[in-house]
Amino acid sequence: MNKTPLALLFLLTACGYRDREADLVVHNAVIHSMDEMGTVHQAMAIKDGRILELGPEHQIRNRYSTKETFDAGGQHVYPGFIDGHCHFLGYGLNKQKVDLSGTTSWAEVLERTKAFAEAHPEKTWIMGRGWDQNDWTVKDMPDRDELDQLFPDKPVLLQRVDGHMAVANAVALRHAGINSGSKVSGGQIVGRFTTPDGDGSWMDPNALKEVIHMRYPMWEPTGLLVDNAFNVFQAIFDEADDATKREGLLTAQRDCFAAGLTGVHDAGLDTGTIALIQRMHEAGELKIRVYAMVSDAPENLAHFAKRGAIQTDRLTVRSVKVYGDGALGSRGACLKEPYSDQPDSHGALLASRDHFMEVARWCDAHGFQMNTHCIGDSANKVLLDVYGEVLGGTNDKRWRIEHAQVVSAPDRALFARYSIIPSVQPTHATSDGPWALDRLGPDRINDAYAYEELRHTLGLLALGTDFPVEGIDPLQTFRSAVLRQSADGWPEGGYHPENALTRTDALRGMTIWNAIASFSEKELGSLEKAKRADFTVVNSDLEKASPEQLRLAKVTSTWLNGERVFKQ
Repeated sequence: MNKTPLALLFLLTACGYRDREADLVVHNAVIHSMDEMGTVHQAMAIKDGRILELGPEHQIRNRYSTKETFDAGGQHVYPGFIDGHCHFLGYGLNKQKVDLSGTTSWAEVLERTKAFAEAHPEKTWIMGRGWDQNDWTVKDMPDRDELDQLFPDKPVLLQRVDGHMAVANAVALRHAGINSGSKVSGGQIVGRFTTPDGDGSWMDPNALKEVIHMRYPMWEPTGLLVDNAFNVFQAIFDEADDATKREGLLTAQRDCFAAGLTGVHDAGLDTGTIALIQRMHEAGELKIRVYAMVSDAPENLAHFAKRGAIQTDRLTVRSVKVYGDGALGSRGACLKEPYSDQPDSHGALLASRDHFMEVARWCDAHGFQMNTHCIGDSANKVLLDVYGEVLGGTNDKRWRIEHAQVVSAPDRALFARYSIIPSVQPTHATSDGPWALDRLGPDRINDAYAYEELRHTLGLLALGTDFPVEGIDPLQTFRSAVLRQSADGWPEGGYHPENALTRTDALRGMTIWNAIASFSEKELGSLEKAKRADFTVVNSDLEKASPEQLRLAKVTSTWLNGERVFKQ
């Protein structure tokens, strides 16, 4: 039997030793590719921001000479996490406001607001966000009385955590032109009729046009504004200068990278902000990938009707964000039947069906995706029907329902019939859980936060956080999806665990399915040859870790286009 001399074997091997060039080799890793086969690799080579090859440790290290190596230390590498629904700019701007998250009373809200104002005397407006009356011992809605006493000369506007309700002081109301004669469609200016002795009760002025008597001579707003009533302040937000927005965008990028996010779907931006993001990308100061949904406003649609979609390496603009209804926590979600804890209210749609149809036809004509905020079962049904009328049947236009929070069982079939992607936020289930039953009752609650049922309809879900409404952490998205528990382990056994996602599906929802939902699956969402080298390193195996290990899991580094943008 002939044998090849050992020296010749060494010579033949040496001929191919590191004869290919790479910019980076990642090795000593457990690389979860998230490809169709779920392949796991030990190493990968990267050049010019793209993946050259994945494979066994010895194969990649022996084949490529490289400028840089990254020893993952046996940690787990995943495709860069993508947040499928958030408010990227809003998060950054909120860092410049009073942080009211976690407050346990209206008194604590006032204390934080006063302290912020004293620390920032230069602020012409005092703005805050994050309060949630459901977390207070006394769950009554706030009014402006104490704000007026604390801030008689400076406007104050404090948003609820969901962004669908706010309380404003008298100065802020005057700035916005809200007074005793103000009316609004698709929202509510909460008010009270006052008696000569100053006694009054909160009432909805839109429902009391015929109830004004001499003994109730004056109606006044309490300062509480719901949904479209709050939108009168939008011009104030839009007036933020580029320097303020730039600071907000960079703050948001820093925190996203630290959380392992390499891409975000921002649910509602104006043309000026989009142009700023594009300039910052071109200058290299903003690196994170942004899938920007254009806010549903006539001037925005007119701009993109003329300009067309935007597709660059890091910015995509080809979708429109529409608001169907409000939020469940503030009882603004539009329900088919009344609220269980407020039988005289169904919530409300924020626009007419004709308006939704007009936007849907615009999107269809201009090749834009339509993404609509729908919380209540009535809002979901209305928009699913509008989508269906325009789309006609199965398609590849990838229109989305954002939140899909309460969807009646018969209506879920419409997602598959019209190829509509449910875009959900698992942390909503675990943060709303303590009070959602009160809003919906024991029967209807089974139609809420039904993520596994929704996944069955089309075979995929887009997963996000809705930050800053919820926290920014994609690992908490994962835990809420698979354990159906909050960060502190509530509830024991999981919240309606029958609608938990499998671990693999939760990872897909944070990676490849979000890429599909943004038309970027050929570039992003999995670690495969020729795709962008966006990846996140985690110190735990998310598919096998125990619940306790999952709670301790951390992102140790984040890489975008083969560049490390975060290191623990």
